[in-house]
Amino acid sequence: MFLMSAYDILIKPLVRGMELDRASRISLRYFRLIGRLPLGRTISRWVYRNRPTKLQREVFGLQFNHPIGLGAGLDLHGELYNDLGNLGFSFVEMGPMDADGMRRALRNLNEDPKKGILAACIRTDYLTAFTLAYDFCDFFVVEMPDDLTTDALDSLLEARIAEPVYRPIVIKIPQGLADSQVETLVDYCLLNSVDGIETRDLEQLKHIQLYAKGRIPLIANNHIDSPEHALEALSAGASLVEIRTGLVHEGPGIVRRTLKYLQENLKEAASRQS
Repeated sequence: MFLMSAYDILIKPLVRGMELDRASRISLRYFRLIGRLPLGRTISRWVYRNRPTKLQREVFGLQFNHPIGLGAGLDLHGELYNDLGNLGFSFVEMGPMDADGMRRALRNLNEDPKKGILAACIRTDYLTAFTLAYDFCDFFVVEMPDDLTTDALDSLLEARIAEPVYRPIVIKIPQGLADSQVETLVDYCLLNSVDGIETRDLEQLKHIQLYAKGRIPLIANNHIDSPEHALEALSAGASLVEIRTGLVHEGPGIVRRTLKYLQENLKEAASRQS
């Protein structure tokens, strides 16, 4: 438990109340240091143990040990996906990145092959980044542009047809969209074999779940920083939830605490809704 208590003692007081991006950089330095220590990775894997749970699930054809993943915005350049995955997450989303960022990440992936489910979040240079990383990542998250054009997404879906292995494509939609804009994107996804939608807002997630009637998997990426927030998102229809702010502010123990809380409360929440 030393790694967990060390974060609580050294990092939590430092990042409390700090702006998120700066706090994330400090947190990342800590996790990088732990991964470089002799047996650091081995100890992390033993302490946090990403393994199948009663919350195991299949989402867009992939088997997740549980629904809690690490959201994009922390491992921006694909440097610490294994170190972060060792903290108990069922998947890690690296990025967001462009083609140059993806090339940098691929150099790391060649030297340090991924050990768990890895997603790549693409912000620009969509087709180049996508084709570069296709053989290295398990699924892709595409940040929709502000003008919501789907031209780049069309090119990815066409490129995937030629690939011998199917990789799921998820779109991440902006906040602040009108309901009609959200519904247009949902219709596009359902008609064009987009595998999932990642939302940044709980109300947006609820609207999509109601409109799509559960026909497309949803990933909740809305600053989840407590077990209660994770339960709320899953109860609202999310298939997976992503924690980033919670990891930075609360430390790696948040994954274990959230899993315990979900196992105790998720069935009860579902029965209340039915």
